[in-house]
Amino acid sequence: MPHADGVRSSWTRIVRWLEEHAPASAQALNPPATDADIQRLSDHLGFRLPQSLETWLRQNNGSTAKDSTTAVPGGFRLVPHVDSRIFPGGEVFLDCQSIINQHGNDLRIADDIGDEEWWMPSWIPVLAETDAHYGLILDAGQLNGSVPVLAYRETDYPKRYASSLEELLGGVADMLEHGRGDGVLTRGRRPSVQDGRVVWD
Repeated sequence: MPHADGVRSSWTRIVRWLEEHAPASAQALNPPATDADIQRLSDHLGFRLPQSLETWLRQNNGSTAKDSTTAVPGGFRLVPHVDSRIFPGGEVFLDCQSIINQHGNDLRIADDIGDEEWWMPSWIPVLAETDAHYGLILDAGQLNGSVPVLAYRETDYPKRYASSLEELLGGVADMLEHGRGDGVLTRGRRPSVQDGRVVWD
């Protein structure tokens, strides 16, 4: 479980930094996902969660604690709070229910447009820019057991972005703690704090 251990360690470092320097951002973190949360997500996906993702969600079930919902035709839409956007591209760390909602919606879109390569069942969204079709997903369908991170955007099919969730979070932790590092998500960005929330320049 080396990747899961790395995720746990890196996320602990990130949360500690947020609590000390950006308390408004730290307050956007949900409590740990419960057994029921994990089971419901696994049931929706149709397979067991990658250990690295389950480890992360069991530390904090997303950064959506301050978010709200608004009624839209056919249901509700999540309205992210500014404090939820804790990652360098303004992405939100999705909670279990948000993962279910986005995964199901993207599979329906792929079916509607008749392009199964637009979104695969094994792709699990974990970070998302909620105002646009952009974010990062875990590819749980690799035959070799690896779980690489893919980046997707409105105009492109998902492409490989990082080797693992451990690599992704490790780069963010290094940048927050030391102001340096060459993480794929932090490249060219530096953190600052405004009104108690982390902002990436």
